[in-house]
Amino acid sequence: MTIALWNVRLQRLTVLLCGVCALAVFCYAAFLLMAVAHAARITGAEQHIATLKTDVSKLQSEYLAATKALTPERAAALGFVVPEVVVAVYASTPALSLNFPHESR
Repeated sequence: MTIALWNVRLQRLTVLLCGVCALAVFCYAAFLLMAVAHAARITGAEQHIATLKTDVSKLQSEYLAATKALTPERAAALGFVVPEVVVAVYASTPALSLNFPHESR
């Protein structure tokens, strides 16, 4: 084989390699753009779901206020559950320093 023949093959191989690289970059960009669009769509759907949950909760509160009747049977039918442990929570002004419990010796 002569050098001229190797130069022709090398040129064709270089063009082919550049074409494959260009195709890979194009596919990478397309897949990246689709992933970003999908993530944005998911975020929008989550915000819409949160809005719908708020609306449903508001409508349930209005309905319960309008009927003014909530029996244990009806509460169970609406999905309310009996708490396992009832804990009293007291609100007070927050302390300005850290208070650690002191053990008496």
